[in-house]
Amino acid sequence: MVSDFFLESSKSRSDKELLLNWEFLWKYREKIYSKVKEEEEKILELDFIEAKLKKDLNISQDIGQLVGEVIKKVGLNRYILKAPTGTRYVVSVQNAVNKRKIYQDTRVAADTSTLTIMKVLENKTDPVINAMLNENPGIVSYKDIGGLEKQLQQLKEVIELPLFNPEIFKQCGVKIPKGVLLYGPPGTGKTLLARSVSYNLKAKFLKIVASGIVDKYIGESARIIREIFSYAKLNSPCIVFIDEIDAIGGKRFSEGSSADREIQRTLMELLNQMDGFTEINDVKVIMATNRPDVLDPALLRPGRLDRKLNIPLPSKKALMEIFAIYFKKISNRGLINFEKIIDLCRNFNGADVRNLCTEAGLFAMRNERNFVKEDDLIKAAKKISYCKNLC
Repeated sequence: MVSDFFLESSKSRSDKELLLNWEFLWKYREKIYSKVKEEEEKILELDFIEAKLKKDLNISQDIGQLVGEVIKKVGLNRYILKAPTGTRYVVSVQNAVNKRKIYQDTRVAADTSTLTIMKVLENKTDPVINAMLNENPGIVSYKDIGGLEKQLQQLKEVIELPLFNPEIFKQCGVKIPKGVLLYGPPGTGKTLLARSVSYNLKAKFLKIVASGIVDKYIGESARIIREIFSYAKLNSPCIVFIDEIDAIGGKRFSEGSSADREIQRTLMELLNQMDGFTEINDVKVIMATNRPDVLDPALLRPGRLDRKLNIPLPSKKALMEIFAIYFKKISNRGLINFEKIIDLCRNFNGADVRNLCTEAGLFAMRNERNFVKEDDLIKAAKKISYCKNLC
């Protein structure tokens, strides 16, 4: 070996040579150690990859499980479980499961054949609510809303003021409002107002499409409503925006199919959550509809929806403001007479004005231009007016 050779010849060498040999041996030792360390790291990496592959293999071989909800405990190791279909079963719990984590309304994973509770789901939020939270409202400042200054001010009084300055209501001796209803023709800016509130306020925002929470299984829609308000209370301040509320908020009647009765149960759960014994001052509700005449009177009463805001078709002045907001983002050339274009926009709403700018851009691209001229806007206004007359 190298070390033996240097040890045998050390007697016949000078101190300087011995020092050089010692330095050589030290460097050789460091080199060997570094190689050993590299090999150990490779072994650890291979062990990690092996463990991951085994875990992935076990997951791929696992049998799917049902997601259920615990109703209550009925024995030492017995619970009433509500299956996804709405049927209730008395089931047992696997020994490895921590029973202290199982209580009423806990979401669990159950075996498909025996319905034994195999796992407690830590995430208590329904996937439907997670989808609502992940929806991006976009960048909509208050300056991007034209012709609705009065409605915007009234909306801020009901939503923004109670959330961030509730003391002023207590000083005046006024009860804090809970919700607001936005109603009016399609395309007038109801959803845009809600999006602007979501963007400008530092609060959680849940956007719900009422037709999307209606489930075919009995009680599932009401459960989603409960979870929505439960999440809102735990993450206050929170704003709940329910679009197309007429899908679940219609007037109740004694006769109807099972689907109609499920919608009525959903409405009753919504009424209960909005007007329960517990105050929800940090949770505000905004509802929007095109058909306020079909809504249930119990939903419209003060205490649930304290303010009703009519979002009408824009006036000529409002149309000019809306057109200016969209037009500033468009590349244009030449003189453009805004009055002339707005005069062609009879019975236009805000969505029509936005479509007007889009159509003008398409006309410009058709003529191989990257800018809009006055003729493009006039053609677009005439086209949209003709299409509206066909409806």
